[in-house]
Amino acid sequence: MIVEVCQMADDDMQALLARLEHELYQLYPAMPKPSILQPALTLIARDNSQPVGCVALMVLDEDIAEIKRLFVVSAARGCGVAKKLMAVLEQWARQQGIKRILVETGNLQSPAMSLYQGLGYQAIAPFGPYIGNPVSCCFEKRLLPQQ
Repeated sequence: MIVEVCQMADDDMQALLARLEHELYQLYPAMPKPSILQPALTLIARDNSQPVGCVALMVLDEDIAEIKRLFVVSAARGCGVAKKLMAVLEQWARQQGIKRILVETGNLQSPAMSLYQGLGYQAIAPFGPYIGNPVSCCFEKRLLPQQ
């Protein structure tokens, strides 16, 4: 498996995002349409050249960023794809001087919550646009400076 930087407009990235949205609408039928992203970093994971996962990182200010659109196709779940994407994302964030990474997921996505907690993310109160959203579960991780 390889993880590489890509553009949001990349066909493979758009196909993964469409699959993600389909899954999310199954869980949360009243979910509003996702906002258009202009991330600082977009990653795609490929296995034998096939896209199997993606993630994006939005820089909110000079030392805080938010994870967006972490997704792994069902056939590749449990194979370490999300952990590899997150490792590359966190390394890039450290190199940029990011000190805190925030993430929001839904209360029906226990595998996502377990992943974040297993990677050292701590539960926090909803932030920004997630304040007052009854299904939002938010987490943060404080990054150690790059050695």
